[in-house]
Amino acid sequence: MASLKLLLGLIPSTAKIEQAEKALITEFEKLNAFSGSDTLKKFTELKELVTSSVFLSKKKEIESLSFKGSEEFAKEKEFLSLQKARDIVVYFRTISGSYLKKFKELDGSEKISGYESLQKMVTSLEFREKMKTKEFKGSEDDKKLQEFNRLKSSSEIQEYFKFKKSKEYSNFLNIDGSSKLARYNELKDYVASSDFKERKAYLLDKKRFEKNEMFKDLQEFNKLSKNEDILWYLKVKDSNKYDVLKSRDLIFSDEFDGDKLDTKTWLTNYFWGDKLLKDNYTVGNDLQAYTEKENFEVRNSLLKIITKPQKKEGKVWMPEGFKTKEFAYTSGLVNTGKSFRQKYGTFSAKIKLGNPSAKSAFWMLSDKITPHIDVCRTANGKVISDFFATPEKRAKGSIGGKYANDFYIFTLDWTADKLVWKINDTEVLTQTSDVPREPMYILLSGGLDKPVNSMTTMEIDWVRVYQPKK
Repeated sequence: MASLKLLLGLIPSTAKIEQAEKALITEFEKLNAFSGSDTLKKFTELKELVTSSVFLSKKKEIESLSFKGSEEFAKEKEFLSLQKARDIVVYFRTISGSYLKKFKELDGSEKISGYESLQKMVTSLEFREKMKTKEFKGSEDDKKLQEFNRLKSSSEIQEYFKFKKSKEYSNFLNIDGSSKLARYNELKDYVASSDFKERKAYLLDKKRFEKNEMFKDLQEFNKLSKNEDILWYLKVKDSNKYDVLKSRDLIFSDEFDGDKLDTKTWLTNYFWGDKLLKDNYTVGNDLQAYTEKENFEVRNSLLKIITKPQKKEGKVWMPEGFKTKEFAYTSGLVNTGKSFRQKYGTFSAKIKLGNPSAKSAFWMLSDKITPHIDVCRTANGKVISDFFATPEKRAKGSIGGKYANDFYIFTLDWTADKLVWKINDTEVLTQTSDVPREPMYILLSGGLDKPVNSMTTMEIDWVRVYQPKK
């Protein structure tokens, strides 16, 4: 199926892939940033709070409260009952009236004590006997009797003794200082207190929960539950759309954003040429001499490796050793042999290979001539991906030369089990045997094995290597 897609040119466009990846990375970065935000922290805290059994139980308790059936209701009912009780009503009518006041003013006075003494005297048997004698009239005892009768007939004395013998006074004596009166006064003070009034109003308030601090927390939670960022976060946080980003670490990259090649990263020579020969050289039947810097250009976030007609003397490696010869072309080669090597991972580069009849390549080596991996290269009008496990063992896949004329993302996915070559996420070649087990480094090179009439340029937008997360 992949071959048919490649043949028909039905692979995803480079721009579409990059836009999708950029959008995914931006969204993933937003996800990571939002996961540590104060907004999400507050939402999480509030969610934990308002869904807790303690919160829900308290909310239910508050909403189910009523005045009727409460302790406050019972006490108010008891107070109202006592307030209407006849003995209490009469008691307060008595203490607010004038009779008790007058009674208390006379009670224990000399007037009352004098009257009571005269009464005791005139009602005695001895006094009655004296009243029968001739000497009584006009005597001191007669005067005392007259005084008694005067006092007895006074309205003040009559009212005093009348009140003293009344049911009203008896009720007063029963209630005054009683536990019933004490309870009445206690309840009266209670229902008149601000605490009782506030509590009663609270219990009667149908919207009492809305006035509780808990309601504010619930409101804030409900508001945050509709927050667009939180809704988005909850929707995507556990999705598998970020699995590719979560599963890998970017361990090497060059976006070529400067104005010159980073020579700490890239050797402009073969690794062994730099290490042993201290000079550039060409291999086999290649027609170009490699230069140190003349055939490189870094501009507009692109590395250009330029292959051009130009006479230059240089070295070439032949089976019998190095020879010096004059080349008709020059080109460039860079590698990470000194700065970066990696075993397993995803090796990717966005490249416009250029003339498919030239020899541009994105490839990988270790310390020996094999294993040798061409992630992509041009030759004979085609774009080729191949693998040399040994000089004799080769796996090869090829696609049309049209894939050299624009930018494409060429990728090698390398695991312990297999090698998979891709162009714009579309599989080109898979190899499951002789999978390399040693770290390899990256090479980018231009060149020719057949003459061309003009300059050709390989353009590299970026190179990235990802490692699976451990």
